[in-house]
Amino acid sequence: MNSPTLATNRIESLDLVRGFALCGLVLINGIDFGFGSTQLIYPLDYSEPDRALWAVVMGLGCGKFATLFSALFGAGMLLFCERVEASGRRAASVYLPRLGWLLLFGMLHAYLLWHGDILVTYALAGFVLFWCRNWSAKIFAIIGGVLAATFVIPTVIGAIASHFVDFSQFSEGAKGIMDSIRTEEEKETEALTGSWGEQMKVRALYAFVVQLLGIPLYLFWFAAMNMCFGMALFKSGFFTGGWSRDRVRKWTAIIMAAGLPLTLGGYAVFALVTPSPVPLLWAYAALLAGMPLVAFGYAGLGVMWSERGDPGFLRRGLAAVGRMAFTNYIAQSVILGLIYYGHGLGLRGQLDFREALLIVPAVWLAQILVSVWWLKRFRFGPLEWLWRRLTYGSTAVRKRPTPPSLPSSR
Repeated sequence: MNSPTLATNRIESLDLVRGFALCGLVLINGIDFGFGSTQLIYPLDYSEPDRALWAVVMGLGCGKFATLFSALFGAGMLLFCERVEASGRRAASVYLPRLGWLLLFGMLHAYLLWHGDILVTYALAGFVLFWCRNWSAKIFAIIGGVLAATFVIPTVIGAIASHFVDFSQFSEGAKGIMDSIRTEEEKETEALTGSWGEQMKVRALYAFVVQLLGIPLYLFWFAAMNMCFGMALFKSGFFTGGWSRDRVRKWTAIIMAAGLPLTLGGYAVFALVTPSPVPLLWAYAALLAGMPLVAFGYAGLGVMWSERGDPGFLRRGLAAVGRMAFTNYIAQSVILGLIYYGHGLGLRGQLDFREALLIVPAVWLAQILVSVWWLKRFRFGPLEWLWRRLTYGSTAVRKRPTPPSLPSSR
C-alpha cells in the first residue's frame, strides 16, 4: 500500500531551529496584528524608551525569523523528496500535489485570518525550486548570494546618490506622509476591531494587493533567496552533522559578529535619529545586509545546541513546536486575531509596545506545552496530518505507537 513516510528518524536540529523561528514569528507578527505593518518599518508615535526597545526587538528579530523559516522550508523540501524517492516513488508525484494543497491553505489563511500569510509565497517558490533540487550546494549558495546582492546593492547605490540630492523640503513632505499613514492606520484599526464582515473587507483587499504586487516584486525573491541558502546548508551537511563543531562555532561567531552591528545599528537609526533620507537609506542597506547573517547565526546556535547532551524541557519543547510547524503557524494567527481583532478582545491599538511584548511569552509557553502534549499521543500535528492525508490520500499512521518495551495503555 502507498502509505506516507512515517514521522520517525527526525533531524532534531531542523525541528529545533524551526521551532525557534516560529516562536520568533510571534514576536514580529504580533506587532503587525497589534499596531499595523507600518510599525515594522518605523516606530510612529512611540515614547523614547519604547523606541529604543523597538530598535532592539527589530534588530534581533525582524526578518531573521522569516529568513530562517523560509530556509528551513527549502531544507525540508530536499529531505522530504529524498525520503519519497528512497521509498521508490517519484518525488514529483507527491511533492507537487503537496505544494498545491499548501497554496490552497495559504489562500484560506490570507483571506480568512491574516493578510500577512507566507504559505502562498512558499508554494509558488517551491514549484520553481523543486525542479532545481538536484543542484549542488555551491550553486544554491551562489544563487542565494546573487539574490541577496540584488536587495542590498540598489539600496547602497541609492544611499550614495542621496548625498548629491537636495532634501531641503524633505521635513515638510515627510510630515505630510506621516500624517497620511496615521490616518490610514486609524481606518485600518477601526475596521479590524469591528465585525467579521468589516474585517474581511480590509483583509481581502490587503491580501489581494500582497499577492498581486508584494509576491512578484519582493516576497517571491526573498523566499527563493532564503530557500536557496537553506538548501545549500542542507546539502553541505550543516543540519545533519556534516560540519564539525569547530567549523559551526567559527562561522556562527563570524556571521553574528558581522550581522548584529548592522541590524541593531540600522534599526537604531530608524528609532533614534531625526528622519532624513541619507541616514535612513544607509540604515536600510545595513539592516538588509545584516539580516541573513544574524538569521543563519541563529541557525548555527541551534545546531550547536542540538548536539549537546540532555535536551531539557526547553529544547524538547522548541523541537516539538518545530515538528508541528504548520499547525503552530496557523494557530498563531488564530491566537493573535483573538487578542487584537474585533471577533476577540479587540486590543489592536490599545496597548503600548511594552505591554504588547508581555503577551508573547504566554503564546510561546502555550504552544510549547500543547505541542509536547500532542506529540506524546500522535505522530503529527492536526494540520500536518490533514496535509499528509490530502497529499497521500491515506489516513494511515495517525496515532503514535506505544513503545514495544512498555505495556499498551489501550
